[in-house]
Amino acid sequence: WWTCSAGFRRSTLATISRVLDLGVFSTTPMPRAALTWIEPGASATLIWHGAAASQPGGGRLYVVSGPILEQAPASPYFILAAEEDGDFAVQLYRGQVTLPELRAFLSRCRITRGALVDDQQYVATAEEVPVLAVLDDWRERPGLPALPYLDDIGAFMPASAPLYVTAEAHAAAQSEPEQFSTAWVCDECGEAEDAAVFFWTAHRGPLVRVCFLIHNDAGVWTCRLHPFEFAKETA
Repeated sequence: WWTCSAGFRRSTLATISRVLDLGVFSTTPMPRAALTWIEPGASATLIWHGAAASQPGGGRLYVVSGPILEQAPASPYFILAAEEDGDFAVQLYRGQVTLPELRAFLSRCRITRGALVDDQQYVATAEEVPVLAVLDDWRERPGLPALPYLDDIGAFMPASAPLYVTAEAHAAAQSEPEQFSTAWVCDECGEAEDAAVFFWTAHRGPLVRVCFLIHNDAGVWTCRLHPFEFAKETA
């Protein structure tokens, strides 16, 4: 799923050059008070990107390095990670990412509202802000759904499809005040790079909050920001 920006077609490189002529983009974060375009529970597709620049009329354009998507995701939200941080994926699949390392990675990423354009070669953004600032700002926000853990299938049911979490991962999240870990790896696939779930959990009173979740499906990461909570004590 990984492609190098150096391998883009000549026409693509010409487009990048025209965009870069507009000037270097600003990294000034958006004031949190203005963050009205996304709410807790939102899903975002993680995109690895290369060059980036301002667009005419506002917003930014990022060159997509991966993953290669068959179709545009339903969610308009993207987490943008620099392709130079690609080693994070390798460490994640090996179960070697600690919570401080996750936070360090997310501190370099941005959450955006935008769209894939030009045959999905670019992400065009209308809004963006550092993703870790959003996660920390929402940490104590009330009103998240509290879901039961379904022992019979080893999963939560946040929507129409189960979110698999092993009994061991569930128990560890209940006992650890705050942690990031592998929640599930597909038994049939056997490898985290094929299909897996990773989550950052933190105790909040009688509940465990899922602060951040990554669902990997063959290299496509669907990430959820503060999607739900579950009971700290097993009934």
